[in-house]
Amino acid sequence: MNLARDFPQVVEENFTNEAKERWATDFKILLQRRDVTLPRQRELVGQIHSIKRRVLPSGKVSFDAERTNRGHADKFWAVALACQRERGPERRGTGEIGVRVIG
Repeated sequence: MNLARDFPQVVEENFTNEAKERWATDFKILLQRRDVTLPRQRELVGQIHSIKRRVLPSGKVSFDAERTNRGHADKFWAVALACQRERGPERRGTGEIGVRVIG
């Protein structure tokens, strides 16, 4: 199924180490500034805390979580990507970002 065909708001993203570093860092800044509102959901909070920053032998940085029966920190990445989308050039400077997690 091609989601972009059925849902025009879908944007393809490549999960490179550089992209994940940018998303995780930007999301951390939003949380520290209290610019993002999240539900008090144990699983989501657990996934946020499961993301680990590692320096690879090459010197590059990697952000990942261990795979569990509930995924690979999928909710964390979904929220981080939603924040990136909300902070896009057309929406910068509009104030707080509210994120609603469904499911």
